[in-house]
Amino acid sequence: MKRIIKLAVLSVIVFQSCEKKEGIALNMDITLDKTTFQVDEDVVFQITGNPDQLSFYSGEEGHKYEYRNRTVAESKAITLTFATNKRYGSDALQPNSLRLLASQTFGGQYDASGIDPGDWVDITGAFDLSPFQPDDNTYKSSGTVDLKTLTSEGLDVDPDKLLYFAFKYTGTTGSTQPRWWINQFDLQTITPDDQILPITNLQGGEWTSIGLNGSPVAWILNANGLRFQGGNAATGSNLVYAVSRGFNLNAVAPDVGIPLKNMSTRMDLYTYKFEKPGTYHVVFVGANTTVYGHSQVIKEFTLEVVEP
Repeated sequence: MKRIIKLAVLSVIVFQSCEKKEGIALNMDITLDKTTFQVDEDVVFQITGNPDQLSFYSGEEGHKYEYRNRTVAESKAITLTFATNKRYGSDALQPNSLRLLASQTFGGQYDASGIDPGDWVDITGAFDLSPFQPDDNTYKSSGTVDLKTLTSEGLDVDPDKLLYFAFKYTGTTGSTQPRWWINQFDLQTITPDDQILPITNLQGGEWTSIGLNGSPVAWILNANGLRFQGGNAATGSNLVYAVSRGFNLNAVAPDVGIPLKNMSTRMDLYTYKFEKPGTYHVVFVGANTTVYGHSQVIKEFTLEVVEP
């Protein structure tokens, strides 16, 4: 009986000692010798306290601490830029072989029965397309166009609705059909405070080729871009849409910090260079996390970066 009592008392003592354990508070500090720097000058942050984790927000686009939880943003402009390369054939025999269309009424059915021409607005006239090029490497920029300004083209953008795009290829049998390559497609939101936030790039468009009227050729999306090879004089006629996924024009990716270290490494200083002049809100977030608790320290700086 005595042995049983002693074991019970010992168990209580061990349990109580575990309960008293707490996470170690982080005593981190970060210092700078000055707060004004020139472009491309080393900004050297001195770090003490050796946090288990340390992240850095530079205050540059995409790395603003205050936007770390932002998932939607108001836009004053929605801009599009793409680039094309055209080869072979002739405009006289194959006119308007490539058109850019936009829709906010497309139903999302990615097959021939889902393509209703009435859903699509032709916005090609607002952009520059490539003339015939002598080689595969010369691309023509479309220019940067604010889609919100295209009401005269018939596009009245509603930011609360999904926006789809389609590159429409038309080629007729009897003569060489032009070949079109596209290697850039950048859709961006510009906020009221002039932040430029990416919505998608070419690969992010997830383009689906949809052939109509038995078209023998399809659009191909690969690592080099979005491509339509056309066909020779004996090839059948082509009417083929490359349709993007739908884009939420209000959605944005949260800004992210740069992870500098974890608990297996030590860092006593961090050096960074700013490439553009401006005022930057720089934030370091240090943390120690164990099974017994979490301790976090935030250090903030306002830096002025000027031209040399």
